[in-house]
Amino acid sequence: MLDDDRLTRDVTATFLEHDCGAKGHLTRHELRAAHLAMLGYVPSLLEMESLLPRQPAGGARMELPEFCAIMTQRLRTQDRDEVIRRTFRAFDTELKGYVSFADLQAVLQQVAPQLPLHTASLLFGQVDGDGDGRVSYKDFHGMMSAVPAR
Repeated sequence: MLDDDRLTRDVTATFLEHDCGAKGHLTRHELRAAHLAMLGYVPSLLEMESLLPRQPAGGARMELPEFCAIMTQRLRTQDRDEVIRRTFRAFDTELKGYVSFADLQAVLQQVAPQLPLHTASLLFGQVDGDGDGRVSYKDFHGMMSAVPAR
């Protein structure tokens, strides 16, 4: 379970990052992007309509307190296994049932291009439990479920 202070800081930081022009609110487009950043998926049109109904002349907006309440509740109640499955699918784009080092590199080029290849290789080697050059869903789930050492 995420601690309340950290969760609030993370949600607030996501709001501020997606509030283009620092206007103090998110438009529907910005909310969609912030939702993706926080929860790992783009909300459906129906979900968007329930989060932030369309307004005439594009006036729909969500302010920080409402965003914090909604996202905090969603983060607390999301199914951890579903998050792991979605994350695995983001790496296994060809639906092979495993993640290769090339798959990892492709994702890292998009999200962390500054990460050295050697670091990515070390990471991959630690997660590839049987050393076959493939990270199975079981290996991936184990990594994502592991409790970090303190």
